This record gives sequence, C-alpha cells and structure tokens, in this order.
Amino acid sequence: MQTQPPTPGIPIVVSGPSGVGKGTLIAEVMKLCPGLILSVSMTTRLPRPGEQEGVNYFYVTKERFREAIENNEMAEWASVYENYYGTLRRYLNEQFEKGLDVILDIDVQGAAAIRTLYSGAVLVYILPPSMEALRRRLYSRPKSEHDDLESRLQQARREMRFYGVFDYLLVNDKLEEAVQNLNHIINAHRLQRRRLEAALQKQNLLPGLSSE
Repeated sequence: MQTQPPTPGIPIVVSGPSGVGKGTLIAEVMKLCPGLILSVSMTTRLPRPGEQEGVNYFYVTKERFREAIENNEMAEWASVYENYYGTLRRYLNEQFEKGLDVILDIDVQGAAAIRTLYSGAVLVYILPPSMEALRRRLYSRPKSEHDDLESRLQQARREMRFYGVFDYLLVNDKLEEAVQNLNHIINAHRLQRRRLEAALQKQNLLPGLSSE
C-alpha cells in the first residue's frame, strides 16, 4: 500500500505588542498541537549562553544576511538594535513539505510579508485586555539596556492601527482561555477544504482526482 504524502503545512503568524504574552501563549498552544513547531529565525547577533545553533537561531554574519536579502532568500526580515533577524524561505518550505505547521512570532511588517508569500497563512494578532494592563506588564518585566518602556507603548499603539492585516484578533486576558482560542484557530485552519481537498481526492474520499 502506497503511503500518501503529508498534507503540506502552513505558517501560523502570531504578532502583538511587546509584553502582551505572545511567548507564553505560543509555548502553551504547542503543547496542545502535534505537528506544530516554532520557527527558527536567522540572526546576526551573537549567541547567548546556553543557546544552540539551529535550535534558538541560525547565527550568521551581517555579510551573509545581506546576501540572503539580496538573493531573495528571506520570507521576512527586520533590523533591530543594529542586528538583523529574519526567516529563511527555504527553512519554511522544508518544514511545510514534511507536513509541519510553523508558528512564527514576528511583527506586523513580517506578518504582511508572510501573507504575500503564502496565501494559506493564518495571521493572529494578540491584544492586551487594556493599554493600562500592557503598561503594568511592561513595567513588571526585567529591564535591559535597550528598554524604553514608554517608547514600547507608543510603538504598540502605532502597530495596532494595522490590525486589518490579520485574520483573527485575540485578547490575552485569561491565559487558559486565550490558549484554547488560539488552539481552536489553528485546528479550524487544519480542516479547511482547500488544505485537505487534494489529499482526500487522492484517497478517493472526494470526487475529482482518481487513482484509476
């Protein structure tokens, strides 16, 4: 009996302002979704203690990253604090061919780039229950040398103006409820006709393509 190839995977983009809880949401939903992996980005920053090549990031020089941009190898990319971060198209396509869905924690600009490349992408924007709640979350986090919390709040307000890019808006008030809602979004898209149609036709479960 011939094994059917896996249904190609899709990108699941999760965006939202700093401090809204994207990382926690993603970590929790991955426990509920077999076949869902976290994207590994490419960066020019140096590895931090404990980080591993190919697990946390793909670490490259600025020259290599600029070459990747010029050669149209990037699905999306951004410059942050004098370093580059981005996602390789080849990496994503390899995961999709394995039937894996890839979750990407990227900004609004990156989300728009992914939608341009992958029409089946699922774009979810995470909102705080209120701007005051976001302010409290930001001020409760450990501060780094780059942190300007008021600037982050202003950036959040600017970014929220582009919510129309996204398919879903998810308010992260109660974590458990937000995780379940994100899980429902992902599973609903896994059952979309346009994603399953070809595979089901090949199995003669739908009219259309035939093995005869």
